[in-house]
Amino acid sequence: MDQLRSRRLFFAHHHLTGSPWGQPAVHAFPERAAAVAAVGSTGIGFDAQELTQLVATRSADWVRGVLDEHGLHIGELEVLTWWWGTPEDADASRPMEEPMFALADEFGIGRLKASAVFLEPSGRPSLDLLAERFAALCDRAAEHGLRIALEPVAAFPLFTYADAAQVVLDAGRPNGGVEIDAWHFFRDPTGFAALERLDGTHITGLELCDGVAEPQVSLMEDSADGRLLPGTGTFDLPRLLHEVERRQPDVDLSVEVLSAELRTLPPAENTKQTVAAVDALLGRR
Repeated sequence: MDQLRSRRLFFAHHHLTGSPWGQPAVHAFPERAAAVAAVGSTGIGFDAQELTQLVATRSADWVRGVLDEHGLHIGELEVLTWWWGTPEDADASRPMEEPMFALADEFGIGRLKASAVFLEPSGRPSLDLLAERFAALCDRAAEHGLRIALEPVAAFPLFTYADAAQVVLDAGRPNGGVEIDAWHFFRDPTGFAALERLDGTHITGLELCDGVAEPQVSLMEDSADGRLLPGTGTFDLPRLLHEVERRQPDVDLSVEVLSAELRTLPPAENTKQTVAAVDALLGRR
């Protein structure tokens, strides 16, 4: 893990908000930014809804001022859904997609996270159709200098890492890839087999967290509240790090620990404990 030891840690949006997924952030953006900078990191992710609200209630210049004060950049914006809809469904996806592209242009964001969630088999398009529509999304994103990071959600197993790999490979777009989120990856039985099919150009990022071997709650609850700091659970993270590094040594290394316990900490303590855990995992100390 020599290359990964030299990578600066990127903090995904939901790691520091102090609120459950989908809820407004408890901790203000300036406090989160200061906490990220204090541990030597330079990258932070944003949820499109919060960033839109900050621009509307403060201003884009205010957001840039906070970033500049702490030497940070917004590396990722999340999360785009409904990209798989038919042209007739554009009314459901474009009102989300186009403002996200505009935010990416405004702040020089390079990666947009997308997901695919299907509740019933009958509601999932074929992989051929998904690849076609993912390719179209990537083409639209390329006009804004964006990479599309496709992330399966293990709590909804109708779209797996195997499916995501197939979609990305069939789409064949240089700006389209798979986001490796450790929680979703290890809760998905197709994870390592899917990774075997990917090379470095197909991996958009690696998000670290850990977890227990057998959750005593639903996968949704475990995903939202039960993740652990990297290296403190049962996931075979060294194997994952090795497999990703040999494909893409320059991968963006980030952390996304959705944890009810971690949310009780102020951002400064959260980032301190997180960096200590990642450093121990990577052998950086």
